[in-house]
Amino acid sequence: MKNDKEKSVKQKYFPTEEELELIRKTYDGSSLALNRIMRLLGRKYPRWYVRRLAAHMGLAIPKPADWTAAEESYVAEHYPKMGVKALQKGLRHNFGVSRSTTAIHVKVKRLGLLSADGEGFTLRGLCKLLWNDQENHSIVYRWMEKGWLKGKRRGTLRKKCQGGDHWYFDPEWVRSFIVAHPEEIDLRLVDPVAFIRLVAGDKEILKICKCPACGLEHETKTINPGLVMPRIYCPSCKKRIAETKMDDDWVRAMEG
Repeated sequence: MKNDKEKSVKQKYFPTEEELELIRKTYDGSSLALNRIMRLLGRKYPRWYVRRLAAHMGLAIPKPADWTAAEESYVAEHYPKMGVKALQKGLRHNFGVSRSTTAIHVKVKRLGLLSADGEGFTLRGLCKLLWNDQENHSIVYRWMEKGWLKGKRRGTLRKKCQGGDHWYFDPEWVRSFIVAHPEEIDLRLVDPVAFIRLVAGDKEILKICKCPACGLEHETKTINPGLVMPRIYCPSCKKRIAETKMDDDWVRAMEG
């Protein structure tokens, strides 16, 4: 019964050889090519039929080449300072590959660059820093309109109904704004720890340490550590620990 029903289905469309040749020469899987075919054929066939016909003719879209380590490093280094479209141009110019904006966005998500935002601030993150979670977006927009604060769109492909694309603020941009316009900052509202870490930057600072081995207090220069100070041994204990480790390694090597 099923075979009889399949045989009884009548063919609805009958493309000519000229039309098939047009599809064969023009179709490349893109919407632009499909629009051109529809226009040249006078919209004689629906879009789904042209796509299915192209698939039956063996005009399937070739699978793009796998991402190379160099491409991934380029994306990781330049996102989000460059948007998705700028990354697309950069990949084409530097590596000769054509990646769609969707493919780049998926790669950004898989590399964890959207969630790991430790090197910059979103608009909400900046409000959390300066106003203890109060969303004073209008004030930030005013600063950007006056040219006081630099901000860039992140290129996340979010639509307007989703709130639009995210903003990105580099820590150096925020730090420069704070130094140039301190009167705009209410220190009573800022997140104190995060604010101090931002202003201090990543330069070396002097820290009074207590050696966990001998208890001797000593000064050491270290990168801004934030809340947690690593266990730093004094120079004499550090030297002794290193010598002991070398002796142990030598004994193990001799025994082996």
